Amino acid sequence: MPAQNTFGLDIGTSTTKLIQLNKNGDKFDLIAHGIISSPPRALASEAIEDQEELSEVLKRLVDEARPTTKNVVTALPESQIFTRVIDMPLLSESELASALKWEAEQYVPLPLTDVELDWQILDQITSTDAKNPKMEILLVAAPKLLVEKYMKVLNMVGLNPLSLETEPIALNRSLLTSVSSSPTTLIISFGASTTDVCIIRSGKLTFTRSISTGGIALSRAVAQDLGFELSQAEEYKKTYGLDASQLEGKVMQSIKPVFDVVVNEIRRALAYYLGKRPDDPIKRAVVTGGSAKMPGLVVYLANSLGVEVQIGNPWENILLPPSNKQKLIDQSVEYATCVGLAMREEQDA
Repeated sequence: MPAQNTFGLDIGTSTTKLIQLNKNGDKFDLIAHGIISSPPRALASEAIEDQEELSEVLKRLVDEARPTTKNVVTALPESQIFTRVIDMPLLSESELASALKWEAEQYVPLPLTDVELDWQILDQITSTDAKNPKMEILLVAAPKLLVEKYMKVLNMVGLNPLSLETEPIALNRSLLTSVSSSPTTLIISFGASTTDVCIIRSGKLTFTRSISTGGIALSRAVAQDLGFELSQAEEYKKTYGLDASQLEGKVMQSIKPVFDVVVNEIRRALAYYLGKRPDDPIKRAVVTGGSAKMPGLVVYLANSLGVEVQIGNPWENILLPPSNKQKLIDQSVEYATCVGLAMREEQDA
């Protein structure tokens, strides 16, 4: 199905985004876009009142953005699903389906009857022992209750959900697939409630981890240290961030202990990956998400991780309307997941 017959919808903790694209040669035209504040509880709640409130917000976003289709692709939050890359013996497709259910029981902390299970073959690994070839499998398990909640809310809005996928796959599509011969890359997505980390090797997702610290925790640290309301602390975080030269470094000193928790988890992820792939060290990180443009963040991460760090640009192959171009560029880090969802085509399924 062509990209223009679907739109991407990214329901975040802080904001919800909508993007519709039209394939135009090797680029895309931006057909529809919008961003709106998410309700306080949104999809984190099981209460029907909160789901109805979210559906009203989504209706308002759709009315304002005016996509030309009801077909939607959205992403499940990485922190609420179970993603694992595992090595398996080389098996036929039918053998693999059976074997993966047994494997999943080891990794998924829920009964398999309570999850939707999906997998993708990432790679066939050449073993030093030619008699024991292996394959690398991406295993994804989503709680059925979570899937049903998403489907219910989207149906309340009158939308036709075609696919629910993971945020890292969408980020890979929007930030890396346009770059030919990308090296193995670390993507760090700084969300409001979590920081999601994934590693892309040869264009495919090979590692994910969700860290339960995000932008809200950084703002709370500033509010507590400097005696601000949370909204004022959020503005100070965005304005001064990790820049030690601003305000005598007071904002940085508030943020640093919390941010270092995230950095240490990222280091552990890199160490784990290097243990599996010692011949393929990561030399580049791409950052995105609401807090990615904090002053000083790129330099701080580069020094802490010892890799090149750059801010992701989901608009690289998208023709933006002149009237909104600068605003969309300023908000680029917030739209990365949504752009990846909008780029999804039938062959990705």
